[in-house]
Amino acid sequence: MKISRKKKIIMGVVALALILGVVSVNAKRKSPANSGMAVSVSDVVKKDIKSTLSLKAPLEGTESVEVVSRLHYEILSIDVKEGDKVEKDQVLAVLDVSHLEEEIQKLKDNVELLQIQNTEGKSSKEISAALAEQRLKEELESSQRSYESALEMYSTAKSRYESIKVLYDSGMASKWELTDKENALNEAKRKVDAFNVVDGKVQATDAQLAEIRNAKISSNNASGSKSIEIAKKELERKTKELEDCKVKSSIAGTITRVNAKVGRFADEIDDKKPMFEIENIDTLKMVANVSEYDIAKMEIGQKVKISADILNGDEVDGIVSRISPTGEQKQGSNERIIPVQIDVTGDTKGLIAGINASAKVETAIAQDALVIPLEALIDNGDNTYSVFVLKEDKTVKKLNVLLGVEDVLEVQIICDELKEGDKVVLNPNAFMTDGMSVIVNE
Repeated sequence: MKISRKKKIIMGVVALALILGVVSVNAKRKSPANSGMAVSVSDVVKKDIKSTLSLKAPLEGTESVEVVSRLHYEILSIDVKEGDKVEKDQVLAVLDVSHLEEEIQKLKDNVELLQIQNTEGKSSKEISAALAEQRLKEELESSQRSYESALEMYSTAKSRYESIKVLYDSGMASKWELTDKENALNEAKRKVDAFNVVDGKVQATDAQLAEIRNAKISSNNASGSKSIEIAKKELERKTKELEDCKVKSSIAGTITRVNAKVGRFADEIDDKKPMFEIENIDTLKMVANVSEYDIAKMEIGQKVKISADILNGDEVDGIVSRISPTGEQKQGSNERIIPVQIDVTGDTKGLIAGINASAKVETAIAQDALVIPLEALIDNGDNTYSVFVLKEDKTVKKLNVLLGVEDVLEVQIICDELKEGDKVVLNPNAFMTDGMSVIVNE
């Protein structure tokens, strides 16, 4: 085990201060009747010792979703409000489907007509061509709506990326978060670029235009059953669209934001926000950044105690559930940090998503261990450590020790020559040697 750099610095400063103090004390006490170095000692005790790592991060829901709709239909009703708990597939809002229902009825009539004509053996030349043109028109209208929706999603993704970039540049967001928003932006741009657009209008593809030409030129070769199949597929598409007019939640959780308004179109929410934001705040988590110097202490499954100002001194249980496989650069430092997820497993009553919380991770525990203050350790500079133990004749003996579990002020030591009740010298200075006589400060 290695003592952390911060603790080494503290121990070094304390030792230096003690050296200066000892020199001063010895100068004052030096007399023929009073010889020996003045020291302070501490007992070697047997106790349980835990090593903990303190982390801070905001609490957030373990699952969240933004509910959007690409349908350009008016919102007839909103069936939830902020704070409501919802189940998966619960209806959140209903869109106006009157026009869509008319389209579906017409498609049903077309299918029925084609089936009659196919049964009677009549030519479907005119109907096939007309259906192809109507289908292209509807596809272009649908593509236009999809394109406009993709543009809005791209604008939203760009805005979120720019916001997180500002936070990242100021050291208030991690590279993990920045990469996530950048990937979302790239994906949104890919969807926009997938459309063939001229002056803001989606154009028919070569394949679609070829289908129309073939329908007009070669419709005599098209069978009635083929026309029926095409009409049925269009009917299925519109029927699915009808189902989507009941806007549903894809997760169980709590409504945290309602941005939709009755009378507005579902794909035209103010400021390009989602219709609803839902978060599972019944189960909370925190994602904290752990230094590369401490990450070796972390393991999935470690127990955690979580506290927050809102709990007024109480703590809830947690557990380390995920350790990122990659590290990232800490802002303004050469140090690397690794995101670690901690799930709240205790009662979340009183906790609120979005507030800052502190977590103490139990990284190691030793029971019935021999424990001494950290200030009794001597760092030999070669990854070995020693202590000076006080003998009955008021002399000291230097013993090499192995280190075990370490907390903020104490450390477990392993040494066959030490036992409970022995006394070790605190802050031994560089001039102390084996067999040296000492005076114990009371």
